[in-house]
Amino acid sequence: MKKTISSTPSRASLALLLLIVGAQNAHAQSTSYNVYYNGPKVDVNFINTPPAQYSECREKYINSTARIYSACSFGVDEARRMAERFGGGKGRIEGYLRGFSWGLYRGVQSGSSDPQQQSIGAALNSDLLGRIDRAVKSGADQGTNQGKAQGASEAMRRFHQALDSGIFPSSRLDVIPEPAFSSQVTDPYVQFVGQPDSVEKMLHDPNQDLSSIKVYSSYDSVFLGDAPQFNIWNYYFGDGTYRFEMAQWVDPSAALRQWQSRPIDSKPQYEALGSDQITVPVQNPTPGAPATTTQSVDLKEIFRKSFINAYGYYVNYSFSQNFYTSLDEGQRTGEAIGKQVGLRYAKSSSEVKAFNAKFKRDERDAFVLVYRGAYSDGFSNTFQDYAEHPRPEIDSFDLYDETDDGIIQPGERVGVVFKVKNFGGKPTNLQARLDGVQNASVSPGYAAPSLRTTLVRTPLLGQMSPDIHASAMVNLLLNVSGNDFNSVTVQKTAEVIRQVTPVALQITPNVAEGSASVMVAVRNNSRIPSSSGVRIELSDSRGHREERNLGIVLAGQTTSSTFVINGLNPIDLLVGNGIQVRAQMLLGDLAVDELSGTIFSKNPKTDLPYAFAAAAQDASRQDQALALASELSERIRRETDSIERRGYKEHPGDTYLFGALSSYRSRSQAEVAKGLYSRLASLIWNDRKAFSNFLGIFKSFNRRYFENACRELNSGRKPKS
Repeated sequence: MKKTISSTPSRASLALLLLIVGAQNAHAQSTSYNVYYNGPKVDVNFINTPPAQYSECREKYINSTARIYSACSFGVDEARRMAERFGGGKGRIEGYLRGFSWGLYRGVQSGSSDPQQQSIGAALNSDLLGRIDRAVKSGADQGTNQGKAQGASEAMRRFHQALDSGIFPSSRLDVIPEPAFSSQVTDPYVQFVGQPDSVEKMLHDPNQDLSSIKVYSSYDSVFLGDAPQFNIWNYYFGDGTYRFEMAQWVDPSAALRQWQSRPIDSKPQYEALGSDQITVPVQNPTPGAPATTTQSVDLKEIFRKSFINAYGYYVNYSFSQNFYTSLDEGQRTGEAIGKQVGLRYAKSSSEVKAFNAKFKRDERDAFVLVYRGAYSDGFSNTFQDYAEHPRPEIDSFDLYDETDDGIIQPGERVGVVFKVKNFGGKPTNLQARLDGVQNASVSPGYAAPSLRTTLVRTPLLGQMSPDIHASAMVNLLLNVSGNDFNSVTVQKTAEVIRQVTPVALQITPNVAEGSASVMVAVRNNSRIPSSSGVRIELSDSRGHREERNLGIVLAGQTTSSTFVINGLNPIDLLVGNGIQVRAQMLLGDLAVDELSGTIFSKNPKTDLPYAFAAAAQDASRQDQALALASELSERIRRETDSIERRGYKEHPGDTYLFGALSSYRSRSQAEVAKGLYSRLASLIWNDRKAFSNFLGIFKSFNRRYFENACRELNSGRKPKS
C-alpha cells in the first residue's frame, strides 16, 4: 500500500526549488551528516554553502537612502530568520520522517522473521483446541456424505448395467475405492477463530500516538503551527521510502503570509515602517523646468520585496542543514517500533499457519475414518431399495396424431409413444397422462417388468386447442405414475401446424403499365393428400377481389398460382404506401392462414419516367400523365440540389433526368406526347441555374448536360420558362 504525504508547491525562484531528480552529489554530501542511515538514496539537491548576506540590498539599494536600505536589510534578516525556523524546522521533520519510515520498514522485516516468536506462535494452538475440534466434525461430515453418495452410486450403476441382461446384479461389495479428499474449508483460522491481524492493522493501532514520533515533541509552534495528527501507520510504506514533496514552506509568498499572521517579536518594527522621499530625474524635462522630482517610497513594500527575494536564498540551505540532523534518530526510533510490531506479527502469523495445518490434518484423518463405513452403508441401503422396489425412468416421448398424417393440427386428438426402463428388482403397473391438452384422459395400466425396457403406445389422451395458431409451439408434460414409485414427468415442446399452409407471396410490379403479378405458393405439410380442395382468395386495398382453386394438394407437395392485377394507377405505386394485397388460404371452407404484401415501385428512377411516357402516348390518360409529369419534375428538381459536380457524366443512369431522356428516346412520340414532354422541359428549365459556371469562363458539365436534355425533350428547342 502506498501513501503520500503531499501538498502543492507555489511558484518560487530557481534557487528555491528542491529538485526531486537524481542529484549526482546528493548522496556523497549526505555522508558528511550521518553514519547510521543505510536506506535508499535521497534524490534531492541539497545546498550546503551559505548564501551571501545582504546581497539583495547591496545590489538594489546601496545608493539609496539609509531608511530604504534599512527596510531592505530588515526584510532580509526576517527572511533568513523565517528560513531558519520555518524551512529549517521542516527539514528536521522531513529528515526524521525519512529515516523513521525506513527504520520502521526494516524493523518490521527483521521482527517478522524472528524464529523465537515464530515458535511461540506455533505453540499457541493449545489454546484453540476447542475450535480445532471442528475439523473433526467437518471431515466426518464430508466423509459421511461423500461415502454414502459414492456407495449409492455404485449400487445404482449395477442395476443400470443389468437392464435387459436377464441377470440380477450382485450385492457383494469386495472393494471400496480410495476416497479423494478435498477440504471444503479454505481458511480455517479465519472461519473459526477470526481475521488475524496484518502488519498494517498492528501499525494502525489507535493507542500509538505522536509521543512515539519524537520529532513532533519540539516542533516550532510559532512558525509551523499545530502539529499534524499522524498515526505511525501514516509512515509505513511497502518499500520503506517516505517520499516527501514540497509544502508551503518553500513558497516565499506563503512564508511571508505565515510571518505576518504569527505573533512575531519584530512585528512592531514592521508596523512602524512608513515611507521615505527620494529624488528621481524627470524624463525629457521641458526647457526651464526642474530636472528632478521627489517621489514617495513605501518602506513596507521594500520590506516585502526584499523578504520574498531573499527567502529563496536561505530556505534551501536551512532545509538542507537540518535534514540530516535527525535522519539517524528517526531511523533508530522507527526500527525500535517496527521490530516490536514485527515480533507480534511473527507470533500471530505462525499461530495462524500452525492452526491451519493442524486443522487440515485433523479434517482429513476424520474424513478417512468414516468414509469406508459410509460407503458401505450407502451401497447396502441403495441396493436393497432398488432390489425391493420398481424404479422406472423415461427419457423422452413422441406424439402421434389421430389421422396419422405425420403432423399435429389444431383441434386434433393425440396419443403418446414412450419407452419405460424399470431399473428396479420388482415389476410394477403404470398409467400415463398428458398435460397441456384439452379433454385429457388417463391411459389404461401397462406392465413394467423388473430390469426390462418396455415400449408403450397409449390411446388418444387429449385434444389440441382448435383455436391455436398454425406453426405454434406447445409445451406438453407426460406424467407416468403407479405403485411403489414416485411419479415421473417428462417435458416436450411440439409444433402444431395445419395440413396445408401458405408459404410464399411474391409480387412483381409493372409500374409503367399499371399492373402487377402476385404469385402465391402453398405446401402440404403432411404425408397424405389434403383432406379438401385448397383455394386462394386475393384482395387489395382498392377493394378488388379474386379467387383461385388449387384443388387437392398431394403429400409433401408445394404448388402455386399467379394472379395478374391490372388497372393500377402508377402514381399510387410511386407515392405513398403503395397498394396493399392480402392472400388468404382456405382448406375446404376453413380459413387456414394468410400472407400479405405491398405493390410499389422498386426502381422509381426508371419506373416514373417510363410510366410518364406510357401515359403521355394515350390521349385518354392525359390527367394521369400531367400528375406524373409534375411528380417527375419535382424529383428532378430535388436531384439538382444533391447531384455531384460531375454526376451526369459519371453516373447518368442513376438519375431521373437520364430516365426521362431514355423514355423519350425509346419510342416515336405522338403529337400529344410531344406536348407533354415540352411541358416537362418547361417545368424543369429554371432548375439549370442550380449548376454554377466555372470561374465565369465556361459552363459546368452538369449544366451543359441539363440544358441539352431540356432542349431534346422540347424537340430540340430552348424551353420557355
